Amino acid sequence: MTSAFIVLNPVAGNGGSRAKPAVERHLAGAGWTYEIYETTGEEQIDDVVRRRLQDNDEDVDLCVAAGGDGTVSGVAGGLAQTGIPLGILPLGTANTFARELGIPLQTKAALKLLTEDHALVEVDAMAAEERLFLLNVSIGLSGLMIRDTDRMDKRRLGRAAYVWTGFRKLFGYEPHQFLLTVDGDERLVNASEIAIVNSGALGDPSLRWTTRVELNDGRIDVCVMHARSLLDYLSLAAAVALRRQAEEPGIDHYIAERRVVVKTESDLPVQADGEELGKPPVEVSVMAGAVRVVVPQRTGGRGTDPEASLSEGT
Repeated sequence: MTSAFIVLNPVAGNGGSRAKPAVERHLAGAGWTYEIYETTGEEQIDDVVRRRLQDNDEDVDLCVAAGGDGTVSGVAGGLAQTGIPLGILPLGTANTFARELGIPLQTKAALKLLTEDHALVEVDAMAAEERLFLLNVSIGLSGLMIRDTDRMDKRRLGRAAYVWTGFRKLFGYEPHQFLLTVDGDERLVNASEIAIVNSGALGDPSLRWTTRVELNDGRIDVCVMHARSLLDYLSLAAAVALRRQAEEPGIDHYIAERRVVVKTESDLPVQADGEELGKPPVEVSVMAGAVRVVVPQRTGGRGTDPEASLSEGT
């Protein structure tokens, strides 16, 4: 019999409050044992998962993150290097990580994936501020978008709420000076945005910071955006839409295999996986192959290779 520990965010943007009965019905019907922990917003999710595994990790075959990208990264942080697989029930506004891996966004289909045929893949992660993140850490306009987008707008408009906030913040926004260190190599840059990415997706896998980044390549990528005017931002948007980022002079690209440090005197917010992380400076370290994730068979997500199914491996 399979046993699952589920971390559920009841205020997640896409029906978090309605998910619990569906989870209970499905897992009970599949003959699984399970424990559900509902987040309050006051805890560190990775600590919750670690404590649960320390109490008795032998009776946990799978940890499930039921929420948005912030919940997923929190659960992944508690699981890192344990070998216990991460399952995802996408309930957030963007669900970028689930989209990257081809995980169904519908609750019923996502639950079915967990209990029926699937594959497991290893993905890299990033460590920052004693926490783990799977998608990106960025400073600039995106941090303002995350900080200032209203929760009710996210529920009402979905991902479009972030776009609307970003559009409003764009007017009057000026580039800032940063000291950027990539694997020990320092440089001063003037940028509107610095994005440190493990996943290239910009909310949707079809729109990407860069076409070069993969979830399991053992490195992280740094995208430095230079934009001063609306025309510059339109040029960047066109490059992203047409997948011509490498040809766009307004984007510089660096690769880190160990560590990235960003410092600035500007009072800009830092965001990580859609959650506020604080203020600069920020240091991000590479964690290769940190987490095993349940994904659909034969797809494996972008740049990943399916391994054994959970039922075969536990």
